[in-house]
Amino acid sequence: MVYAELRSYLRESGSTLSPSEALIKAVQCWIAKGRADAISVRGYQWKQLFLPEGTRLRLRVHEVWHNASVVGDDLVYKGQSVSPNQMAKQAAGDVRNAWREIWVLMPGRKQWINAAILRAQLLKQASKVPPTAAEAMTIAAKAMSDALSTAVTLVAHANDQAQNTLERRLPKYRRSWDLLEDID
Repeated sequence: MVYAELRSYLRESGSTLSPSEALIKAVQCWIAKGRADAISVRGYQWKQLFLPEGTRLRLRVHEVWHNASVVGDDLVYKGQSVSPNQMAKQAAGDVRNAWREIWVLMPGRKQWINAAILRAQLLKQASKVPPTAAEAMTIAAKAMSDALSTAVTLVAHANDQAQNTLERRLPKYRRSWDLLEDID
């Protein structure tokens, strides 16, 4: 019933999609929407790094792990809202570099990652600015020009090789003892 309705709709709308292609696209859109809805807009902003709600943090001091988590818009350690630096200081009893000491487990992930590594990855991604449309066209034009130049060089080389093969059979390139005598 639904399949027939879909086929009818695709035909009436002039779509070039087959019913199975339309179903695949619909499921992909449904999954993407579900993922977008699941992303929390709440969380803790730690300088450049955003830690969504549900993120867990930990650091190790003298063989003991100290844990905190992001609840709402706060980082909560031992029932108090703290900064990562305050967490490191309270746990260790002295000032530490929170970026190096704290490990982070993002929601939905299975592996802890050091905060300094997360920050480095974020900065690396931020430095990759996509080219503008004009820059992309320039890059594409240069790539096509390079490809054409390479093709012309390959054709010239192939022609040169073919010419040399033929010339080697001419009498001036043959050894004197290798010449055939004409028999009349």
